[in-house]
Amino acid sequence: MKKILLMLVAVLAFVTVSAQPPHGGPQGGQQGGQRNARMIEMLQKQLNMSPEQAKKFAPVYQAYQREIRNVRKETKMVVDSYKNDEMTVKVAKKIMMAQLNGDKAIIQVKKEYIRVFVEHLNPEQLSKIFTIGQGPRRPRGGQPGSGPRPQGPRPEGGALR
Repeated sequence: MKKILLMLVAVLAFVTVSAQPPHGGPQGGQQGGQRNARMIEMLQKQLNMSPEQAKKFAPVYQAYQREIRNVRKETKMVVDSYKNDEMTVKVAKKIMMAQLNGDKAIIQVKKEYIRVFVEHLNPEQLSKIFTIGQGPRRPRGGQPGSGPRPQGPRPEGGALR
C-alpha cells in the first residue's frame, strides 16, 4: 500500500511540474521582458549610461553573458563527467585541467568582446564592464565572516586578519 501511495505522489508531482509553462512560453516571454528591463536599468546605473545607450548596449551585453554562461556550463559538464570516477591523482589533474581550460575560454570570450564593447562604451565604462556584478560575495547560507576559518600557522601577533 505504501508503495502505491508513494508512486501516486511521484506521478502527481511529475504531472504538476510538467504542466508548468516552459521559460520560453507565454509567461516566460513576459518574464524575459522584465529581466531585460532590469538589465537595462542595471547597466544604466552601474555604467552611468544614458537610457538610450543602455538600451542599445543591452543586447550586446546579453550576448556576452550568454557566451560566458555556455562556457561555464560546458566546463561544468566536463568536470561532472569525472564525478563517478575513483578520485586519483590522474582524475584530479583532469578536473583541474578542465577548469583551467574553462578559465582560458572565458578569457578568450572577454578578449573578443573587448573589441565589441569599445564600439559602444566610453573608456570609463569600458574599464568597469567586466566587474559588473562581481562585488563582494557572502558565503552561501551564512552571515559575512561565518565561513570556515583559515587553518595553519597564524601571522605574527596571533590574530587572524
